[in-house]
Amino acid sequence: MYKTTNPLIWLCRIRHRCGYGVHSPYAFRFITDILYMSLPYYAYDELDRNLPFRCMFRVRKILHMLLRLSNWRQPGTIICLSAHAYVRQYLQAGCRKAEVYECIPEGKADLCWLDGPDERIVSHLGEQSVLILDHLNRHRTWFRSLPAVLTFDLYDIGIALFDTKYNKQHYTVNF
Repeated sequence: MYKTTNPLIWLCRIRHRCGYGVHSPYAFRFITDILYMSLPYYAYDELDRNLPFRCMFRVRKILHMLLRLSNWRQPGTIICLSAHAYVRQYLQAGCRKAEVYECIPEGKADLCWLDGPDERIVSHLGEQSVLILDHLNRHRTWFRSLPAVLTFDLYDIGIALFDTKYNKQHYTVNF
């Protein structure tokens, strides 16, 4: 999450920008309405004031996407393993009624943030769960082996949706 994307990598992935080439209406809406939404949300200003100065544009962009994702899914339980406090704040701001855990609780998790692979979390993910993996470029093989139905590769971040009513598909998105 803290790595500035290389401009050459960004140029190689430019054909995957804004949902180009995505034929699934659900995945296209997810990309355009959640990942690329440019309208301001209700909590951006308040949360951005509390961010440290070292959070560059890229980190703020990812945090805003996390807030939109949490607001869209409205999870009951959020698991943040090894996440910074401001990641938890943005996820909590998206759904204020959600319970945020820093460890793996009993039962199913609706939304999960991981800094690295953790095999224990897979058994706690249900059909409506969303898994977000930071540092995807280091853990791409583990991410691809998940039993997820829809996966989105944003280079630094990976998002996996487990809803079985859709066909299995992997999307590369130039975020």
